[in-house]
Amino acid sequence: MNFTFKQLEAFLFSTKLQSFSAAAVKLHTTQSAISKRLAELEESLGGTLLHRTSHGLELAQAGRELLPLAEEAHRLWQRIQHDISVDKTLRGTFRVGVTELIAMTWLTRLIQLLQKLHPQVTLEPVVDAGLTLFERLEANKLDLSIMPGTFWGQAFESIKVGQVDQAWIASPRLGIPQRALAPHEFADYPVIEQPAGASKNKFYEAWRAEHGFRFGKVMLTNSTTVLRELTISGFGISQQALDYVRPDIKSGLLRIVKSDPMPPPLVYSAVYRSDNSSPALARIVELAVKTCDFKLRASQHDVAPARPLRGSSSGLRQRPVRKGVKKKPARS
Repeated sequence: MNFTFKQLEAFLFSTKLQSFSAAAVKLHTTQSAISKRLAELEESLGGTLLHRTSHGLELAQAGRELLPLAEEAHRLWQRIQHDISVDKTLRGTFRVGVTELIAMTWLTRLIQLLQKLHPQVTLEPVVDAGLTLFERLEANKLDLSIMPGTFWGQAFESIKVGQVDQAWIASPRLGIPQRALAPHEFADYPVIEQPAGASKNKFYEAWRAEHGFRFGKVMLTNSTTVLRELTISGFGISQQALDYVRPDIKSGLLRIVKSDPMPPPLVYSAVYRSDNSSPALARIVELAVKTCDFKLRASQHDVAPARPLRGSSSGLRQRPVRKGVKKKPARS
């Protein structure tokens, strides 16, 4: 029985990524090379490891027995490379998921610092809603995801990267009282929210329910940029990162809407599969903690000031007023 570590890797990543082509990208080779290595491994072990089906790749009995051993071998190989090798250089390509707010603030700084300190490590950023990023992480389509939330299950490592104060924000033109609103009073004003796929909503779901927050007319947008623009234009109240909109508050475009209670800080975590840890991944997380700063938009990224919107925006939809909730007209 003779087989190579490359053949074992071909099996491991074909299984994890559910695709020969994805495994080829991960291992920087061709799909035909992956197929060849897997066939050679099956010949060496004397049995079928993977079945090709219309739904993807499925483990055969021998494959199910081999998988945990292959994962252990891969972890040991990584330790050997890092702990024993004279060359301690970190290298590799990593698919990192981030939310739009991170992409618009400190992601650039993270990539710049990583390139400076570890030029052989490459990040491939994927920007999406938090829950969508987690689904990709579960499916091994991402190596790391940085998103709101603190616990994502026993199979995942979750390290706090930072946190950002959240506040209810609105245009002064809405005429909302300066006093703190009670949770049920939010039903009297239009609210702008992100859809269910936003992990921020999951983070605050229990808190809002506990304190009895009620919304009447709700406008939904999947874009943080559009959320800010709509709020500035007076379409409603939104909950946003205070650091991100602070310049708009100072300029008078926006104001804080007080509530009793106010939202707690939103915690961001770096999340990765426990079976996919590596020294390079740990270093990326370490640098993410170091560079996390949601104030960067004001000085580096906001090249054009917000202005009132005309017409509708893509990624935008309205949810009708719930029955039984009477909405007061906004005062100007």
